[in-house]
Amino acid sequence: MQVYSNLIDPKDADQVESQLHLLQEAGIRLDPLVDWSLALYADNKMLATGSCFRYTLRSIAVAVEHQGSGLMAQLITGLEKEAARRSLERLMLVSQPKDRELFSAVGFTGLAESRRGVTLMENSAAHFPDFLKKLQAEFSRLPSTGSRPPQRAAIVMNANPFTKGHRFLVESALKECDQLLLLVLSDDPQQGFTFEQRFDMVRRGCADLPQVLTAASGPYAVSTASFPSYFYPPSELDEKSAYLNDETELDAALFARIAEYLGISKRFVGSEPLSPISNFYNQVLSRELADFGIELCLVERLCQEGEVVSASRVRDFLKNNNFSAAEKLLPATSRAYLKHLGRDDTRSQSEN
Repeated sequence: MQVYSNLIDPKDADQVESQLHLLQEAGIRLDPLVDWSLALYADNKMLATGSCFRYTLRSIAVAVEHQGSGLMAQLITGLEKEAARRSLERLMLVSQPKDRELFSAVGFTGLAESRRGVTLMENSAAHFPDFLKKLQAEFSRLPSTGSRPPQRAAIVMNANPFTKGHRFLVESALKECDQLLLLVLSDDPQQGFTFEQRFDMVRRGCADLPQVLTAASGPYAVSTASFPSYFYPPSELDEKSAYLNDETELDAALFARIAEYLGISKRFVGSEPLSPISNFYNQVLSRELADFGIELCLVERLCQEGEVVSASRVRDFLKNNNFSAAEKLLPATSRAYLKHLGRDDTRSQSEN
């Protein structure tokens, strides 16, 4: 049987119908978040398919009658080649329990597991350990606390942009730890500022705090791989959703691995009166991290003039060219950065 691969044309009704039929027979849905899809064929019949969104593989299946014939390895090879052609340095996927051994056999390594046994996997055994070693090396350069090991805490933030509320959260955390890790989300949101811009604002906003380490989260904290619903929240939040609970549990379990390696005992989050998905995430974090011996510390949001200070309010003000209102919610470092940056360099896509 001569097997070959082709990209699926989303405008080709026949190809899309074949893909949907193959996935349906395998009991897999076509993920709503897809940049491109690839399929294996023989004699013009689709035998296997897989899709990719950013750097995450999704909706992977081999036709039922061809399972166990080695097509999965061929499919993954084809997906990796196409990803490399698109300059993707890594690939990640979420595996159901029954498929974990199959993906392990084609080079994927488990990173975290949900309560249902759903596993977040990466096609490298080296990337995550290298990420941890780099953070540890950077932590070692922070001011020492003397003979005892430093008490470490962490904050994971989007900082889109970095506001007075973010600075307040950082200062609150520093009252309860010796060293603080700030992981800035590496994946860009749908609207607002790029990672480089957000990271620069956080770095400038905490430059006077020597005990703070600002670092990129990579794909290992609130990312397209571990928690895609943060970036693309459902229109209606279903707290019993298996998909949503898997995502939040995977992200919590992955953070627990980071915390264990770095000796982090506390994670600080701000209260979330405006974002249902983030509020649900905080609830899951509190439950899941407690099982790993990590305390989740909830800090009430900073308020000004009776309203919470939030990055979404700042973006709204900027979108409407109301810089004077935005300035009231920003520290001096962010105000200066935005003036230097210029309003044209921010993206003004619609809200999530």
